Amino acid sequence: MVDLKKSISNLQEKLSALLKMYVALEKENQQLKATIANQKQVQQTLEEKIKEGQGQLTAALMNQGGGMDPAEKAKLIKKIDQYIKEIDNGINNLNP
Repeated sequence: MVDLKKSISNLQEKLSALLKMYVALEKENQQLKATIANQKQVQQTLEEKIKEGQGQLTAALMNQGGGMDPAEKAKLIKKIDQYIKEIDNGINNLNP
């Protein structure tokens, strides 16, 4: 009978420890979900800024490019496209 009480007591202690661990893990899970949501918002804001900047840059280059010869204009467009690719790669590297 003593062994049965001791076993039940041990089980209750283990169950209590597991419940405490579960609560702690749930709290951590909620914090991580909030962090992920925040990071997604930051990423979306950065992507919007990049798109806006790309549009402004393209407009400025087109306005400036009216007096350029076609070869220079093509080189400039190629450079801009390369910069955009590098920015996109940087954004993709930020995503886990």
